[in-house]
Amino acid sequence: MLITRELDYALRILRALSLDGGTLSAASIAQMEHMPKAVTLKILRRLHAAGFVSSSRGSGGGYALRQASADITLYDLFSALGEPLRVNRCQEPGYLCENRLPETCGICREFSRLQDVLDAELRRTPLRDLFARSRPNPTA
Repeated sequence: MLITRELDYALRILRALSLDGGTLSAASIAQMEHMPKAVTLKILRRLHAAGFVSSSRGSGGGYALRQASADITLYDLFSALGEPLRVNRCQEPGYLCENRLPETCGICREFSRLQDVLDAELRRTPLRDLFARSRPNPTA
């Protein structure tokens, strides 16, 4: 699977915070995005540690975006959560193929080209553009 469930949940959390524009509790985010609260809290902690969200305690507390969704790309999010998208294992830094040297392997060269295209696309699209195309499901 290219996009893990955790990355999907992280995107949904950031979408909820972006669309609301203010501070939301973990319970509110979980309800809005139809996610388990425990999972929402776990991913909010990771997003907080990565610097994407701030948290505050108290009656008006909750979570808010630290930076505008226009300033965050899919590449930024995936990289910060430590889950870079790789076309193949030969794209991993330091990977040594047991069959061929990377410079003599046509498969590795093509995967490298595809990886460059994928990385460029992930860097090109700010989250704001994804969220602007998201509409709530009225039947949910």
